[in-house]
Amino acid sequence: MNRIALHALLGAILNSIILSSSYGQLANENSMMSYGGWNDGAGSCLFRDYQSIGVNPANLGIYAEDGVTKVNLGFFDSYGLFYSDALPKSQVLSSLFGRNPLSAEEQESIARLFLETGNSYTAEIVPVSLSVQFPKFGGLGFKWRERFSGTTIFTTPLADIVFNGINSDYIDTIIIDVIGNQIGLVDENTNVADLFNGSQVKFNWLREYNLSFGRSVFGNKALSLFAGGSVKFLQSNATADITFDSDSVSGFAAFSSLFDINYANITDPNVQLAGRLTPVGSGMGFDLGATLAVSEKLFAAISVTDIGAIKYTGNLVTVTDALQDSLVNYIGINAATIFSDIDQLFNAQGLFQYLPASEKKVALPTMLHIGGGLHLTKQLDLAADLIQPFNKAPGNLEKTYLAALVGFSPSKNVKISAGFKGGGLTDFDIPAGVSFSLFPYQIWQFSIGTGDIISWIKQDRPTVSITLSLLRFHFE
Repeated sequence: MNRIALHALLGAILNSIILSSSYGQLANENSMMSYGGWNDGAGSCLFRDYQSIGVNPANLGIYAEDGVTKVNLGFFDSYGLFYSDALPKSQVLSSLFGRNPLSAEEQESIARLFLETGNSYTAEIVPVSLSVQFPKFGGLGFKWRERFSGTTIFTTPLADIVFNGINSDYIDTIIIDVIGNQIGLVDENTNVADLFNGSQVKFNWLREYNLSFGRSVFGNKALSLFAGGSVKFLQSNATADITFDSDSVSGFAAFSSLFDINYANITDPNVQLAGRLTPVGSGMGFDLGATLAVSEKLFAAISVTDIGAIKYTGNLVTVTDALQDSLVNYIGINAATIFSDIDQLFNAQGLFQYLPASEKKVALPTMLHIGGGLHLTKQLDLAADLIQPFNKAPGNLEKTYLAALVGFSPSKNVKISAGFKGGGLTDFDIPAGVSFSLFPYQIWQFSIGTGDIISWIKQDRPTVSITLSLLRFHFE
């Protein structure tokens, strides 16, 4: 009965929203925006409604004071970016989406380009987003995010061994064991760990349920201050943070059963999980933000996102400093698809040896956002953000990030955005996007964007990125 009552209540609310929207008009809102930079774009001043969740929750309190409650609802917004400093676009796309076997020459080429210069990737799928903004009270928001990110940097010897296995130039001798397996041996005079110093593997998959609130603290049309905060409940399905340094390897990993990682002789109860998607870690996080508006034209914002930590207790292992024993059993992978072959790197016959661990607390990828924005005309907005990572946690940016944005609305139904971004995961990119609002009274909105529009034109650009928001609905 409680479930039936809840469904009836939700249906009544949505019905009243839809009916009331037929009497409202959608103003020229900054929120109707597709920007290829996603959460790492110049959005701390200009993003509104649920788009501000995860960037600057204070902006939930900023909207036209017309006495109308505004609701924005989105389903399956998504974003993906892959960056490799050396690979041409055709090889990046093949590596991401194909599993075709490689020739020996292709293996060598990919090994020396794909990993030596490093690659970074980030992606988000947002199944549900919702914001409700009330006159005088402020704005409430909810967002469910699936967050994926990682960085891989291998030295030349390690990249060669990963792809070529026992055929690597760094394997001195090949022997056959008693059951017929070929085993590669490194020269006994070689300091194996020294060959790999500077390499790193980071991977992170977080599920986030975010509740946010923002409102006006004080002010008038001349000067206003908005503040907001978020509390997020987090689960992790996978993480890895492994570093080769000072002639040794160290780190930790935890993967849900979905990844089919075989930890071999580890039988500790802590590595046993009930289901394939049972989380390996959980925790809480917080976002805080503030925005200052001058004459409703000039904006300044500051926010700190992902304050908190995840505690890992399932399938948790630490990497031991015994890489050489693992190396002799590793035979390499016969594809450039390092993502789909991740189990070959981490399982018992991979590169690493493990010890079970009971728990580990890992900080969230905390970032500082500082931004400025200018509402130049009804059709034109300008903005710039500086994003500074606070730690080296899995999923964080590698370095300081700068982004700028121009948003232009040639009509109330269309918004075009473009800008630049540099640092972070990539070097220098040109993000761009376009958004449309349709039927009736602009209720349905959709947009498409890219993190680097030049990458889709030129073969030698290393960033491949796309942003999609096809099911966004606005009611007022």
